[in-house]
Amino acid sequence: MGLPKKYTLKNICSITGQKAAVHVPRQENHAPLMSLRLLYHILGRKETGVGMVNSGNLTNKELVIQSIITAMSTILETVQLQALDNVLRTKLHGLRVEEESTELSTWTDDNDYMIRIFCANKKLEGCKESSLAQYRLSVRQLFDFLNKNYREITKDDIKYFLAARSLNVSQNTLVNTKRNLSSFFTFLHDEGYISMHPVKTIKGMKPLDTENIHLTLEEEVAVRDVEKTIRDEALTDFLFSTGVRVGEAAAMNISDVNFTAGTVTFRGEKSDRIRTVVLDARAKLHLIMYLESRKDSNPALFVTDRTYHGIPRRLGKSAIEDITKAIGVRAGLDKALTVHVFRRTFATRMADKGCPLETLQELMGHRSPETTKRYIARSQKRIHREAARYMEVA
Repeated sequence: MGLPKKYTLKNICSITGQKAAVHVPRQENHAPLMSLRLLYHILGRKETGVGMVNSGNLTNKELVIQSIITAMSTILETVQLQALDNVLRTKLHGLRVEEESTELSTWTDDNDYMIRIFCANKKLEGCKESSLAQYRLSVRQLFDFLNKNYREITKDDIKYFLAARSLNVSQNTLVNTKRNLSSFFTFLHDEGYISMHPVKTIKGMKPLDTENIHLTLEEEVAVRDVEKTIRDEALTDFLFSTGVRVGEAAAMNISDVNFTAGTVTFRGEKSDRIRTVVLDARAKLHLIMYLESRKDSNPALFVTDRTYHGIPRRLGKSAIEDITKAIGVRAGLDKALTVHVFRRTFATRMADKGCPLETLQELMGHRSPETTKRYIARSQKRIHREAARYMEVA
C-alpha cells in the first residue's frame, strides 16, 4: 500500500526546509511526481553538477538515494547509514522522480566521487574503516598512475598498472591490490556505471601460501635464545604465548592483563569482540620483570625506549614489527620475523597439540571457523608425514 501522495513529498520538503509543488496525475494508478531539479536543490546539487553519472541503468530515485547515502557516510556510522537507507526507500516509495528538461541530467564523471560513493556502499555493508582505507588507497593509486577517467579504463590498463606495481611490492600485496580493484569495478558494473568490467577476466595471480610460514622448533629456540632487551624479551614471549595481531599488541594496556589468572582480555582488532588469551609461565614472568623496570605512568603495555618530555610513548605497530624483524635477523632466520609469523607459529603449535577447533578459533579471534580449519588441516598433514616417516624407518 503506497504512502499518501501529498504527505510523502511534504514530509521530505519539511525536513529540508524547502517548498515544492507536487504534480499529481489524474490517473489513480500513477505515483506522484517529484521534480529531479527539486531533489537536487534539496541535496544542494545542480542537475549537471559535480559527481553525477548515470549510464541509464539506474533510476532517478536510486541516484538520489545513493547521493544522500554518500553525502552522509562521512558523519554517520554503519547502523545509522543502514537506517537512513531504509527510511529513504520507505519515504520515497510511491513517488516517481522525473527530469524537468528534455535532456537527461547526468552526474559528472568524477573519479574521486566514484571512490566516495563506492566506499559509502561498502560502509553500508558493514565494512570497517581500515578496510575502506585499503580500498581507497588501491583505487587512487590506479587513477594517479593512469590519469584516466574510470569509464575509459581497460583490461590492458589494469595489467599495465599491476605489472608496474609488481616491481616494488610483494606478490601478496599485488594480489590484494587486484582484489580491491576488482571489488571497486564490480560495484561500478553492477550499479550500471560501466558496461565492461576491466578486472574480471584477469587471471594468473594467486597469493603465496603464507599461512604455512611459521617457525620450526629450532627457529623458535633461536629466537628465544638471542640476546634482547628486557622489553623485547617480554614482547617476544608475549607474542609466542598469545598469538595476537600486531594492532592488538600495540593497543594493549597494562590493565588488560590479569596476572593472578594469567590472562589478557581485550577487544579484537577485526572481530571487534572481547577476547581473552592466556599467558604461559615464561611470558608472565618476563612481562612482570619488564613492568617492574618501568618508572613511567603510561598505561600502554609496551612503550618506546625513548622519552618525549620525560614520558615514553605507546609502542606502535610499525615499531613492533621493526623490533621483531631485527630479532629475526640476529637469530639468523631466513624469513622475515613479522608479528604474523608469531601468530601462525602460535596457531600451528596449538593445532599440533590437538587444540579443538572452537577453542583455537576463539583464541585466534577468527570470525569464520573456515579460517581456523586451515591450521588444523596443515597440522594433520604434518602429523601424517611424520608418522609415515617413522613407519618407514621401523
